Amino acid sequence: MASRSSNAFVFTDTDNGGVIHVANIKGGVGKSTVATNLASALAKKGLTLLIDLDVQGSATHAFGKDPSEFGSSSWHLFKKRYSPDGGIPPDRDTWKAKASYWVHSAESKLFSSIVGEGDITKLRVRILPGLDLIPATADLYNNVNVFRLQNFLFNLQLCRSYYKYIVIDTPSVWNFTTRSLYCHSDLNLIPVTLNALSTKSLRDYLVQVKELSAKNPNVRLRIVKNEVFGKRDSKIKGKTRTMYENRKFLDSLCEQVVIRNDSGVSMLPQAMMFDLEIPESATVRDAQDEGKPVSQFKQYSTASRAFIDLAKKVQFVLNSLEPKNRKALRAAKFRPLYQIAALLIFALIMAGNPPVANVEAPRPIAPQQLIESGQGIITHTFNEGESIYKLAKYALCRFRALVPSGREINSYIKETVDIYNKTRMPGEKKIKRYDWIAPGISMNFYPPATVDNPRQKELLPVYEFFVSLVKDDYPYITGDWCERGSGGGRPHYGIDIAGALGAEIVAPVGGTVYWYGSAAAGRTLGIVNNGTVIFFSHMHKRYFKSGDKVEKGDAIGTIGMTGRTSGPHVHIGYGIQTVGRGGARFGNRYYEVTDPKLFFYKQMFTEGRQKAG
Repeated sequence: MASRSSNAFVFTDTDNGGVIHVANIKGGVGKSTVATNLASALAKKGLTLLIDLDVQGSATHAFGKDPSEFGSSSWHLFKKRYSPDGGIPPDRDTWKAKASYWVHSAESKLFSSIVGEGDITKLRVRILPGLDLIPATADLYNNVNVFRLQNFLFNLQLCRSYYKYIVIDTPSVWNFTTRSLYCHSDLNLIPVTLNALSTKSLRDYLVQVKELSAKNPNVRLRIVKNEVFGKRDSKIKGKTRTMYENRKFLDSLCEQVVIRNDSGVSMLPQAMMFDLEIPESATVRDAQDEGKPVSQFKQYSTASRAFIDLAKKVQFVLNSLEPKNRKALRAAKFRPLYQIAALLIFALIMAGNPPVANVEAPRPIAPQQLIESGQGIITHTFNEGESIYKLAKYALCRFRALVPSGREINSYIKETVDIYNKTRMPGEKKIKRYDWIAPGISMNFYPPATVDNPRQKELLPVYEFFVSLVKDDYPYITGDWCERGSGGGRPHYGIDIAGALGAEIVAPVGGTVYWYGSAAAGRTLGIVNNGTVIFFSHMHKRYFKSGDKVEKGDAIGTIGMTGRTSGPHVHIGYGIQTVGRGGARFGNRYYEVTDPKLFFYKQMFTEGRQKAG
């Protein structure tokens, strides 16, 4: 740090800069590698400071420095508050500059615990031109209480008056300090490797981070794929197969970004994953052994180019944020006379301003409303005794084409209720329980941000077709082909559609009707057509008898609870005629049961040919 006032440094471009917090609760993912090499790349764009808060001093060692050599360290940022002036005499020989210097000096003596005292520039260690380091030492084992944390946050803002970029390397913990850094940094980077353990740890870690983000909407996250083995187009086998699956999970992550403009505040979903991969490279390890950043060790290596690209993406995100007031630190200083004067001026202004008319505020906008059309939203007004779980299952079936787990259902219900509570108008009831909705409350159900299905695109038309066979307002698929039920046992040979007891079932194809009953399947009706049968079990009523003819679109019966079933639904099965005597029997023929989705694909193919002909 050069010894200068906070106003002396003038940036020549429009780059906002900012504080970048590098963190992950899992060790071994390359936090220090990312922090040191990112700081080195950013140093080419502006003065950069790396603060090492890891008690192991990994970033300090990576720059070839021994923490034991230094009498001061990053712990001093917690231990005391430093002064913005640092006790430096004024550089202008005027009475105003001298008076200001003596006032600041007096404040530092009298209120050092509030306005700070001493020169923070003495903590820095020069690494490269434009890059400084505040090293870590064993002092970081000391306890960080709320007062020490406030000292650190004060000193962090003080460092912002000297540096365009500040990169913070943290230990693999989730504690009071880490949570505060998430909230007070301009950008939080989470390095992750593409192995199974790292990705699983990230899933659990993001649960904690997202809960923090829900209370602090300005928390900005980005994930960096680090130490990637192979390339994206590697053959999918062994290690690269795991990486391919983890890429799909990581690429699906997104966050809701606050957008402020003259019209107000809105929120939009935005990718949380940086579209780059830092390769697994011996060059990085060799550079650390030499105590150099990779850009200095081997400037034109693949790893060096990757960190340069990372710096560009970090810079882009920082520039998309609202520029912060560079004078906020000085305004936060303890100035009793200034504060009293400001209060008096404020009181005079308020006294001269008559109150404005009481205009009703518009309804807040949910972020999903900005990206979903009216047709993509499910709106429902609850009646007495209605369950939100049924609506949630219906919405997940319609939006994601999956049979959700209990955890996914609860997550989606929590998300939907939270959206309602945050967008309700004054006077509208607040939902206090996620499992019960008071009668009369009208809620919107949007596509979930917390539940994803990689097969959604291919399964949506299939699920839409089968639920259309039940005449109910909110039918949903509760069991798919070859899934195991909650009780275990044999796989499930069909598709289950839950609906209201007595809801009618529609024939998807014309043919000859045959029916039978059994203790397991209950009342069953099958429609035989061109060597295949599609049948419906657990029915309450059957409108046709064996040998009758039905047409496509006819109501053939109603949903019931006959046979072994835990709730009203219809089991849809599909079979192909066999020459033997195995499988399900309808009339005098036997049919091998297979996935009902094949019936859907067959119908789509047949209808497509008919249209083409």
